[in-house]
Amino acid sequence: MAGIGDLSMGRRTTSAVLSALITGALLAGCASELGEFKRVTGELSAALLRQEAQDAFARKGHPIQGKLECQPDIKQPTDLVVECSGLTHAEAEAHFTGMIDRYRLSQQEPGDAGLPGTYRGTVNGKEVFRMNCFSCKPQTPSGTS
Repeated sequence: MAGIGDLSMGRRTTSAVLSALITGALLAGCASELGEFKRVTGELSAALLRQEAQDAFARKGHPIQGKLECQPDIKQPTDLVVECSGLTHAEAEAHFTGMIDRYRLSQQEPGDAGLPGTYRGTVNGKEVFRMNCFSCKPQTPSGTS
């Protein structure tokens, strides 16, 4: 079983790979190559966001039974969108929608495991969280040290 440090390292590595794939997709001009990049980055995004979404539901008092079922929406022309659904321990329907911000991800500093984007979780249709980043480094306001 992986420890917390191992999970963090895995997220950092996966985030770095995802960032590299996204940068490659932005540079690829061919539609067929872009389609393949989209499929691969979509699947990786779904796998990575599943755990982040489950953790967010748990922090808000709605732990998920088993695992969320997540699928990338590869029909989106340029965005990396992931849809997840599952049940909470209280048998309530949980739904997660996430869109990774490709540009912000490609601009991150080395070692930053953050996943900037737009993320929303609902339980029985009621919003329980809305975020703009998973695992991002805190931002220091300008003018402070």
